Amino acid sequence: MVDFAEQTFHSTSVQAAEIARQAEVGKLLIGHFSSRYKSPEVLLNEAKTVFQSTELALDDKKFLV
Repeated sequence: MVDFAEQTFHSTSVQAAEIARQAEVGKLLIGHFSSRYKSPEVLLNEAKTVFQSTELALDDKKFLV
């Protein structure tokens, strides 16, 4: 899906995780999920292979800073 992500000016979950790791952030929040996925958990699992501290930004979910 890398080619499609580039065409639509988006990142894959793995690309986002790589950027988070390189930027040495504390946590990566993934949102704006494609409807092609039945569950955003797929994206979460992909991202966590690269950057463990990843969570899904779901409706009504709150995060402490």
